Order: sequence, then structure tokens, then C-alpha cells
Amino acid sequence: MAVADARLGTVAAGVTRMSPTPLARLYTQSYAEFAQRPAIRDSRRELTYGELGSRARRVAQAFRALGAERGTRAVLLGPNSCEWAEAYHGLVLGGGVRVGLLPRLHPAELAQIAADAEPSFVLVDGTWLAENGKAWIPPQVKEIIVFGEGREDAEGIPFEEFVASGTDDELPLPDAEDDAWLLYTSGSTGQPKGVRVPHRTVGALVRNAREVLPPLGPGDAALHAAPISHFSGGIADVITASGGLNVYAPKFDAAEVANAAASGEVTVLPLVPTMITMLLEELARRGEPSGRVGNVRILPYAGSAIQPDRAAKARAYFGEAMQQLYGASEAQLPIATLLPEDHVETLNERGLPRLASAGRVTAHVEVEIVDADRRTVPPGATGEIRTRGAHVSAGYWRKPEATAETFADGWVHTGDVGCLDEHGYLFILDRRKDMIITGGFNVYPREIENVVSELQGVREVAVVGAPDERWGEAITAFVSVEPGNAVSAGGVLAHCRARLGGYKVPKKVVFVEELPKTGTGKIQKQILREKLWTGLQRRV
Repeated sequence: MAVADARLGTVAAGVTRMSPTPLARLYTQSYAEFAQRPAIRDSRRELTYGELGSRARRVAQAFRALGAERGTRAVLLGPNSCEWAEAYHGLVLGGGVRVGLLPRLHPAELAQIAADAEPSFVLVDGTWLAENGKAWIPPQVKEIIVFGEGREDAEGIPFEEFVASGTDDELPLPDAEDDAWLLYTSGSTGQPKGVRVPHRTVGALVRNAREVLPPLGPGDAALHAAPISHFSGGIADVITASGGLNVYAPKFDAAEVANAAASGEVTVLPLVPTMITMLLEELARRGEPSGRVGNVRILPYAGSAIQPDRAAKARAYFGEAMQQLYGASEAQLPIATLLPEDHVETLNERGLPRLASAGRVTAHVEVEIVDADRRTVPPGATGEIRTRGAHVSAGYWRKPEATAETFADGWVHTGDVGCLDEHGYLFILDRRKDMIITGGFNVYPREIENVVSELQGVREVAVVGAPDERWGEAITAFVSVEPGNAVSAGGVLAHCRARLGGYKVPKKVVFVEELPKTGTGKIQKQILREKLWTGLQRRV
């Protein structure tokens, strides 16, 4: 191991280590143990765990009556809602595979994914379907099931009618190695790939997260404004296993999230960094930070990097609630966690701020840093991050060559470039494919982005390489500015010169109103890069 002690992991104080329980069994245990407790809620209704279990069984039986078997895939497409959650629970109990997709995707993107996944069922929001049509749905789909009310023009079986067609009978639970999710990557490095996530892997996610998060229980309520088809959904499963309440917001609205957080009911607020930035702007308009917002005691964040200055601002508002969870589609979080007490402004021997790290490697997880030949590097050296354990997924759907390349010898090679420092903190310096080669030097954009984000008035920044005859690639910074602030290109460059080696200073600064993002809030650097490389055959 690159740092021997780092792989031993950390466990929250007072928490007993647990063996992973497959997802379907976790659900049935919670239905029974917390039967009278509230389980899920949206703007239309609330269900107890007992009621949720009953409706999930009906969903599973309804799928079975339509010919579903273990491994049958079903697309779930719609905003966060109780219906979405019920459909998911039903798939889990019946051994179906959830293909959770984002309504923000273009129908052409959905068509590409659906053609690859070959689902037998599509469960979709009726309003969205009426507006976007069903041309993206592949021909082998047996039934379209429609979420929501009041859309008589939407083709398909209304969800309530579908649920009513099933019986409330127990089913044999799927095996631990059966797939629970087919999780499609964002496609930021090429064609989207479906990652097979078995029941035991989601069980490991739940176990590992419960061990590193503060203790959770029936008194907790989590507000999900981030899509539950992705990171927030993993936290929802953690809450379900703990007997807490999952509250679903159909979309992220900074003012509404701020109101809900301040109301006192919400104790857990999972967000991605882009949402944290927007929420901080909303809170700043309301007043100075006091170190607490309502009763929010856990603010888990993941999905992409958060700039150190943003993490510091968030800590000023939320105090000890901030906790980063690092993971990937191929290896579920938390591979590492930056605990609340680690959200401090301190530098390591390399001058890297701890707030820029992903934290320490968690229990049950192994991490190594390897070179291009996949040999472990000395402590503190930079290389690709690889990991193994029960949190590792089963490979890519119908892509044996890509599976063999990424999932090798029991390890999953994340494609993230990083290092483990002298204190065991894991730093993700960049994506391997985002590296810029300028004048023969390897430059990782995240280091530059961290520096630029320190400037007053900078809202977001993304750094990519542009074609350049002299340098090969010229470092280019795309910057969006907070409303009411003035930031100049000269100011950005001067700030970088004062903090970075000369070869790392951007050659150009481009101001944009908004950076392009995926539906999960990740900045789409490939779109920025394509604008710069259009018409050229090479991309480096």
C-alpha cells in the first residue's frame, strides 16, 4: 500500500462494525422493525414503513404478472417522488434492475442509454412524457407506467392502477450477487457505460456509510433535493436502513431548500457541490453565518470536487455538519470520507490544503496509488487511485473489454489521479483524462481551479487545455462570476502567478454566464474542450 495505515479506515466513535446486508433484506428488515414510523414523503403524501413495504410488494407482484423475472431491467425517469421510491423498492424486492435516468437528459441521450440497457419496462413522469414523447423508448419495452396525476394525454398505465394490480404477497428475495442497479456513467469521458451494481454492493454502501456518518435513527429526516437516481439515492438507502424519514423535493431550489433546512425537521441534507454553492449564495442573502442552520447535523456531499474556499464557507454556515463522501460508479462511496473535524484550514507537507482532500480511507476499503504500469508508488507519490472491497461493482454491462481494463485482479481502477499524504488523507488531484500537457509538463486542472476559486467574486471555474502550436496545449480557464461582482482576466492571472508555478498559469481566461453541467451537477469539461478543439483531429 502507498501508505500502510491509510487503508485501515476510520469508524465513527461508538459505532459497531457490521457485516454488509444485501439491499432487499435491508428493506424487509426496516419494513418490519419500523412499521409504524414515517418512511417517505413528498408534496402529495406520506407513507409509513409498513405501508411502503405493502406497496413495494404489490409493485413487485405487478411486475411479475407482466412477465418480469430476476434481472429484468426497468427505466425510472422522473423527479424525486414517493412513486419513484415505491417503484424502486418494488424492483429491489422482486429482483428487478433499476435503471435510474435523469429527466434533464436529452431524448437522444435517453435513446442511446435505453438501447444499451434493453429495458422491459419504462416508468416515467406523465408530464415529462407528454412534453417529450416516447420516440426514445426502444421497441422491446413491454409496458410504459406513468407517474403523476392529471395527464390523460400521456400513454401508459397509471402508476396507481399498476400498484393496485399486484397482490400484497411476500416474494423470495434476490441473491446478494443479483444486480440491483444499472448505473450509467455521465459520459464525461466518452460513450455512457452501464455499471452493474449488485445487492451486496449497495449493502456495503449502506454499511460503510453508516459506520462513518454520525449515528442515524428513526428521529432523522433527510431532504432529497439532489436526484435520488444518483448520490442522494444512496443516502436514502442509508436512511431507510436506519428507520428515518426520506423527504423528496422534485427539484433543487435554493430558497426552498434553505427554508426547509431552517424549519427544524431536516437533520440530513445530501447535496452535490454545485448545489452547496447555490445554497450558500441564498443563505448569504439572508444573513451572516451562525454555524448552524435549523437542525441540520449531517450535510453529506459527493459527486464532484468542492473548492476549499467553498468548503470553508459551508462550514461557517453548517458547522460540524459538513462531511465529504468519495466514491465512483464503479466503486460505491464512501471509499474515503472527510470528517466534520477534518474541515479545517491546514496544509500538508506538499502545501495541499486538507479541505481539498477526499479524507481518509474508510473501513472495509483498500486503496492503492499506482503508476501507469499499475505498480504501487512510494508514499506521497502521485498516481492512479485503485480500490477493492465489497463496495466494488460487478463490471460494465455487456462491455467485457472495458470491464477487463477497469476491473483487474480484484481492483477497480478509478481513473482518478491522486496521492495519499503523510497523514493518510487521500487527495484526488484530477481525472487522468483531464490532465493537460503544456510545454512538456503534466498539469492537473484541479490545482489551478482551487487557486482561481479563492478570488472574491468567482462563482465557478473549469480549466481545460486548448490547442496551441507552441505549447501543445494552452491552459484555459472558464470562469463564471457571482452576480454583482467584477472579476477581470488580469486579476485572475495575477492571482495565479502569485500562487502557482509559471507553467501552470492560464494562458487565457474566458468568462461565461454558466458552466455546462450534467444532471447531477458535474461540470462538463468535454463540452468546453470541444469548443476549443473543433476541427482538429487530435484532442491532446
